Amino acid sequence: MTAPRTLFMAGFGTALMLLAAIGGGLLLYERGAFPVSAAVASVPFRSPLAEYGPQKVVYHVSSKGTWRDREGEAWRLIAVVNNHIQAVQPDPVDLQIVFQGDGIDALRRAKSNPKLAAAFDALRARGVKLRVCANTLEAYRLSLETLHNISQSDLVQAAVAEFVHLQKQGYGYIRF
Repeated sequence: MTAPRTLFMAGFGTALMLLAAIGGGLLLYERGAFPVSAAVASVPFRSPLAEYGPQKVVYHVSSKGTWRDREGEAWRLIAVVNNHIQAVQPDPVDLQIVFQGDGIDALRRAKSNPKLAAAFDALRARGVKLRVCANTLEAYRLSLETLHNISQSDLVQAAVAEFVHLQKQGYGYIRF
């Protein structure tokens, strides 16, 4: 055999042996050879340093996700925001979501999806302010009626100007 082929075969053989060892370890684990305490397995992870204090945050939503799962992106946003609020509690969190550009797709989808609409309504009930860029609505030629539960008072003229304004007031900025 040539030297490169010998090296390849040796590396390939080593990889097969490692896979067999890992597979055997998993089999032993599944059969209970390495028991995990039920108490350890059932306790969710909580950081001992989870005292974040009061927060002021603005989420910038400007993407509608991939063409395969645009609704999934809206659900991911809802999950992340709920996790954020839960992590900060019992301290207060002043949280705003500003939808700009393709990000308004989440609110358009909520208009025709009652479960998604209820999830956005639940965020509002938790104190989250939903804002929409008026320049985006004009550019996309959309009316407020095409978006779920958005009124004139929820509009900001220009999202980028709103982000600067909020940052001057001490808001943290998260691009979603």
